[in-house]
Amino acid sequence: MCSMNNSAFFFDLDNTLFNYEASFKKASLFAFNSIFVPKLNQLVDVEKWFQCYKGFCDLYWTAYENNRMTREEYRRNRLISSFISMNLPISINDDMLLQFQYQVEKSIPSFVEPYPWIGKLWCKISKSCCQVGIISNGDSHLQRSKLEKLRLNLSTAAVYISSEISLSKPSPDIFTYAANQTNAKYYYYCGDSLEFDIFPAVQAGWTGIWWNPERRKFTGSDSRIQICQTPEKLMNTFMKYIE
Repeated sequence: MCSMNNSAFFFDLDNTLFNYEASFKKASLFAFNSIFVPKLNQLVDVEKWFQCYKGFCDLYWTAYENNRMTREEYRRNRLISSFISMNLPISINDDMLLQFQYQVEKSIPSFVEPYPWIGKLWCKISKSCCQVGIISNGDSHLQRSKLEKLRLNLSTAAVYISSEISLSKPSPDIFTYAANQTNAKYYYYCGDSLEFDIFPAVQAGWTGIWWNPERRKFTGSDSRIQICQTPEKLMNTFMKYIE
């Protein structure tokens, strides 16, 4: 048994430990095929529908993120807009909308698969006796269902989900809260979003490890932000802090 390391590594969940976009696509297509396709009297290009639907997800996201649209309005508008754009002859009522959303959320965990390099990284961190945890926004049941599917060796007490503690990213308070529950000297947070993950973590005094496989631009310069665009770079960055 090794002594506890004085470093703590926390991770975002969606698009950091697994490809959320791929899981969301599979779950959305499953729900669409189950609920709407049987009601249509025409052939539908489901791939084209999803691209259309995803486009409206992205289009309305800013309004939702800036509180100009409620969660319910966001979900309704993106689905109805996709049907109008595709000329699908279905009038979507509240029951259909709720059924679709329920089916998507219920199905997402079943399509969760960790990135191929996660197992090796998790093993390295565990062997180092560093503390490890999760900080994630989202619904408690849904996020914990995803974690269960990932099958990581992780204490449930080290999982901080916004809906459970009434704190959420991008507020640095959620990072301060997690640090106050953790006995460590150095804190690191790995996530895929600069605005929601990295900036608030750095604000709270942590080191941010930005998982950026899409190679998005960052014009700033801050030694507390490590940019990792490949699994190899990510692994090397973690090893530098572990060792």
